[in-house]
Amino acid sequence: MTYGQYAPPRKPKTWLWIMLTLVFVLIAGGVAFTGFVTPGFFKTEPDTTSRATPEQLSQSFVNGVVENRVSQLWCDIRSKRSYSFEQTMGVSAGAQLSTPAHQRAEQEYSAAFTAAGVTVGIAMIPGEGGWCVRDAKVGGEPEPLPGIDTKPAPRPAVKTGEEAGTRFVDAINARDIPAALSVLCGEVPATTRDGVQQIIHDEARYTVEKTDVLTTAEQTILHLSGLVDGVRNPGRVETEDGAEGGPCVASFSPDSD
Repeated sequence: MTYGQYAPPRKPKTWLWIMLTLVFVLIAGGVAFTGFVTPGFFKTEPDTTSRATPEQLSQSFVNGVVENRVSQLWCDIRSKRSYSFEQTMGVSAGAQLSTPAHQRAEQEYSAAFTAAGVTVGIAMIPGEGGWCVRDAKVGGEPEPLPGIDTKPAPRPAVKTGEEAGTRFVDAINARDIPAALSVLCGEVPATTRDGVQQIIHDEARYTVEKTDVLTTAEQTILHLSGLVDGVRNPGRVETEDGAEGGPCVASFSPDSD
């Protein structure tokens, strides 16, 4: 009797499926780790450049503090204390916007954020290419400027160096940039002009402690006492009394005498 041939029984594929599943899980886990943890190519890059509006700038600045990339968000001329802030704050991973951008003056907005348990306020004004940060103040929002015009006012008519120096100090205390620049001598370097604006951004206040009139040298020296961020330092104003057009401020030292 002839019997038909039977095919050998199939081997189960359970182990094959288990191996394929393990390989898939390992690959998916590796992609997820490299995509979202390191190097993180799936992560959305935080915006640190947008500054078309105060709202955009404030968030970009906070993101920039986290990423240590705020240098392009500052105004060309800004407060002296903002440089200290930039150096000491460094990278603050926990920086978060705590007070959204809000208007404080006609052309100035403020916002605040917290970083490392510290509140930092920023002041924002229109600049070239968008809004920019003119000041950063630890502990609260900076006081707004009365105006952001940086064009010198007409040269005032003064008769003595003491009068020129006093007008200059009064303009700084009033945070009036055009008035302060108007009393400077024409040959004063740009660095001095920029420095005067930086001090005004800093909310500094000065009082005249003593005045020396040097008649032969045609010069007057005003010795100052200045208060900036709660720190008192001496200051000094020197005038050129024989300048063409009348006495004018030739030099200003905001924190030394």
